[in-house]
Amino acid sequence: MTEIGLFLVLFVALFVGWAMGRKNSTKKNKQTKKSIPTDYFRGLNHLLNDQHSEAIDAFVDSLEVNSDTFDIHLTLGNLFRKKGEIQKAINIHQNLLARPEISQREMRMVQLELASDFMSAGLLDRAARLLLNMASASRKSEFHPKILTLLVDLYEFEQNWEKAIQIGAELIKETPIKKEIKRLAHFHCEVAQELKAKEQWKPAFQHYKWALDVDPSCVRASIGAADVLNSQRRYRDSIKELKHAVEQDPEFISLILPQLKECYQKVWGSNGYIKFLQEQNQKKPTTALIVALVQHYMETDKDYAEMFLVEQLRLHPTIKGFKELINLQLSDSEGYNQQHLVVLFELIDQLVQAKHKYQCRQCGFPGHQLHWQCPSCKSWGTVKPIHGLEGE
Repeated sequence: MTEIGLFLVLFVALFVGWAMGRKNSTKKNKQTKKSIPTDYFRGLNHLLNDQHSEAIDAFVDSLEVNSDTFDIHLTLGNLFRKKGEIQKAINIHQNLLARPEISQREMRMVQLELASDFMSAGLLDRAARLLLNMASASRKSEFHPKILTLLVDLYEFEQNWEKAIQIGAELIKETPIKKEIKRLAHFHCEVAQELKAKEQWKPAFQHYKWALDVDPSCVRASIGAADVLNSQRRYRDSIKELKHAVEQDPEFISLILPQLKECYQKVWGSNGYIKFLQEQNQKKPTTALIVALVQHYMETDKDYAEMFLVEQLRLHPTIKGFKELINLQLSDSEGYNQQHLVVLFELIDQLVQAKHKYQCRQCGFPGHQLHWQCPSCKSWGTVKPIHGLEGE
């Protein structure tokens, strides 16, 4: 059990003892003093024997449900759910709902926890019915945003993007939280991606535009819109979207360059593309920009290309850049020098391949592929290319 869980067990034990002591002291002149429930001592015995789960069960049994113990029962139910003991959490919360003395506000709190229990147990239909009933009955209550958030979580888990978009739009009208805004934009992108796979270009493009309406900083939507335009041979418009994506977040430039180069070559040739590379390299150098420029300079002046690369590596050293420098020198070497460079190049290449290319800025999850939703913390739009010595 975690330290927090152990703390809760101790807290419950102390609270039960204090509550019963207080109750006994106020009633001792009015009635015969009641004995302390055996469940309380059983709980202490389990706690002393490091049987934390059994201790919690015993303390729950010893606690009456009233206004003084309501929060404790609610907290214990949450603890069971986080531990994965979902049925125990459901039992506690259903037991609370069965009490006629709890207030309307307390009932809503328990229903929210019970809906979370159902979702954790995979009982999504039951969770949806409960939340939808609460949403229709509590439109102006303090709990309505939380109800909508849980509904969005549920539809996201089911990948029911249309319903997630509908509820998500209602949610951000009430509470325009940045996290929810980003999430809603990515829901539109998910729909657009499905439509794009079916070559339904017009509705796909519309969803990307709706994503940008929701979140103007959504780089995924700009890249996706450019891809749709490129498929329709609208290369100039695709270039505009790709340049906009760089303005939204320059960290994604390595992802954008291949498609941008292709579009430029089909419209204006390479001059505009090279100018763009030079401008971006002045603003924020990355390995992708430097390597692209080196490849261009190699076509006209190999010595200058190598000199440029060495100078850039002095200012912005990266493993990928060093690999490119070795590659340049291989063609001019021979004999043992060439063999040594080949071995060095292969070692550096293995090192580059082994390094993760992307990392979640929320939880630190690393990976070799770009995920628009982090596989670990489930945050949207937090996975980005790694920069620095081992990245861009």
